[in-house]
Amino acid sequence: MRTSRTIDELDIRIAHELGKDGRLSNRELARRLGISEGSVRQRLGRLVDGGVLRVTAQANLESQPDAFLAIVGVKLDGRRLTECAKRIAKLPSVLTTMIVTGRHDLMAVILAPSRRTLVDFVTSELSTVPGVRESETSVVLKSLDFWVDSRKMFTPHLKGTKTK
Repeated sequence: MRTSRTIDELDIRIAHELGKDGRLSNRELARRLGISEGSVRQRLGRLVDGGVLRVTAQANLESQPDAFLAIVGVKLDGRRLTECAKRIAKLPSVLTTMIVTGRHDLMAVILAPSRRTLVDFVTSELSTVPGVRESETSVVLKSLDFWVDSRKMFTPHLKGTKTK
């Protein structure tokens, strides 16, 4: 359920504490913030249900030296930006897709477990999306403090597992 309620300073403090350690219990969050456990539970529930906050396991990209992170700039025929962005976002190697200004219409962040997977993404998967006219791929040589949702990082290694 999505809400449009504005987040306040206490919501931000809850998010910061969970950002440091997502394993914190509601009781510990309440202790650190000087509020009741019920207040933490209510606020956290509202933030998660409202699509403002998600607490997940994150993996350090540098812990997987064989993985390839790439930024792909995409130019489209026509102006079907949202439609193309949604289709590209559903491709298995895509971490996120963004509609942007500048020389590209879209940017996609790709995580590929191998060079072959990256090549397949660019030459086979991306090229089948209607409206894609051209793409430019930049491979990330080293990332500094880039963390990836563990479902995206490790799913290729689990047969039959799907990510949301």
